This record gives sequence, structure tokens and C-alpha cells, in this order.
Amino acid sequence: MPFWTYMLQCRDRTLYVGHTDDLEMRLAQHQQGKFASYTLPKHPVTLVWCEEFPTRYEALAAERQIKGWRKEKKLALIRGDWDLISRLSREKKERPSTSSGRTGEDDPPAISNSVRPEPVEGRHLLIPHACKAADGFAVTAEAEREGTELLLQFSVSGPVDLIVLPPTAGTPERRDELWRHTCFEAFVRPALSSAYFELNLAPTADWALYHFDAPRTGMASPTASAPAVSVEATPDLLTLRASIDFAGLLSPAIPWELNLTAVLEDHSGQKSYWALAHPPGPPDFHHPDCFVLHLPPPTPS
Repeated sequence: MPFWTYMLQCRDRTLYVGHTDDLEMRLAQHQQGKFASYTLPKHPVTLVWCEEFPTRYEALAAERQIKGWRKEKKLALIRGDWDLISRLSREKKERPSTSSGRTGEDDPPAISNSVRPEPVEGRHLLIPHACKAADGFAVTAEAEREGTELLLQFSVSGPVDLIVLPPTAGTPERRDELWRHTCFEAFVRPALSSAYFELNLAPTADWALYHFDAPRTGMASPTASAPAVSVEATPDLLTLRASIDFAGLLSPAIPWELNLTAVLEDHSGQKSYWALAHPPGPPDFHHPDCFVLHLPPPTPS
């Protein structure tokens, strides 16, 4: 099945970038106001660029890459002006715009050949560990902090009905071993520390929080307020949003380092493992080298 990354021009001359496995149907949804709140008040919209990809992962990676480009570069892509795209990419490399120093703006013009799933403006494409169960899916995660509060969003694009989503059983609770099934996780530590927290979030809105003194060592269950969790599911998109306050557990005045991860279980019991980074060997979300996302403390106003 082919997948498409596409760009629309709206009535106000702004540009919208998306991806789909049915371009004709998605364009009709945009025109009828049934998809994307951004384009709804900006009709009519016009398809100005599209590119076909063999997998959803590549199409979503291209979407994220292009969304990180400024408008001049997007217009150059629409015109097929690769010389200008190359020049704009070289200019941007000397002045990174995020705390990690990496954005989709930095990427060379590689849309038609190889697309790099680089983090763009707080939205990160998780990397699947080698596993056939990952085929057809793409997982993204976003993380922000407000003092000691961590705000998270995980999105799974693909055939959601293939994923085991346990039925909601009453009021969400703190439960152990959520990671044995479909689960979204955040590993959080103070910068340069060997101690860290593991937050588990299930599609049922159940949750768990653990503290480790070092990788997989000295595990404890700290006292914490329950996170606020919401889940939305459609046939091709699963989204989990959560916020948790680390007051009394993490300092608001120092940087945090994170690894964002996900476990997806299909109906055969096979699991795929997703993370910002994987160490050599089998999946290990606790590995120190996987804490690659840096969240600085808020800037005093």
C-alpha cells in the first residue's frame, strides 16, 4: 500500500502539511471540512505538492521534516527548486533553533531519496527496534515542562485495530507491569544524574511511577499525584495525552533529560518497542545513553 505526504495551500496563502494512505479521500475530507481543524476555516484549499512513499513511517517522517521548514523552503519544494532548498539548508546549519541543536530545517533536500526522522519543534519520531510487528505504524511523542509539571503526548499512526487496547475497567488506578502490554512511557532524570524516574501510561489511563537509583537498580515507588490522562482512538490514529507534576521529586531549577518510549502489542501477542534512541543489542529503555531529550528549566520572566 502506498502512502502520501502532501501540502495544501489555504485561502489565506498559508500551507498545511499532512500524510495519508488515501490521498483522494483525504483531499475530499479537507474540502468538506471533515479533517484537520487548521484547514476548516481556511477553505478553499488546493493541493500544491505530494510525494508517494512505500511505508507510513517514511511518509510521516517527511511530513515532520517539511513542517520544520520555513515557508520559503516549502515554496521552493513546491516549485522543485532544489538549488534554493540546498542553499537554505546550508544557511540554517549555522544557527540551530532548538535546545538539542537539531531541527528538520537542518536536513539536506532528501525528500525523494531518504528522509531523516529528526525532532522538529518538540515533536519527536520514535524509532522502532527491529521487529516485524512495527510495520505499518509510526509513533511520535511530544514533551514540554512547566516548572515541575511534565506534559506529554504520544500518537500512533497506522491500523489501530491491530493493536491490543485493554478495556477500561472503572476508575484509572496506579498499577504495576503496565509495560507488559501496550503502554507509553517517559524516563526522566535530572541532568547528569544516574538516578531517574520511569512513568508508565496505559491506554486505559492507568499509570505507574517508579524511581531508580541507577539503571534497573534500587527501584522504589515514590509518592506522587495521579497524572491527568486522556486517550482518543480512531481507526488510524491513537493519541494519549498526559500531565504529571514532579513537585518534590525533581527540581524546577535544573535541566531534565528524557527518553520517550512506547510498547505496542498486537493481537498475536507480538510486541514492538519504540524509543527516541536504542542502545546496541536488545531493547533497553533504561540504558543511560537513551536519555537524549533535553528539557531546560523555564526562563524567568
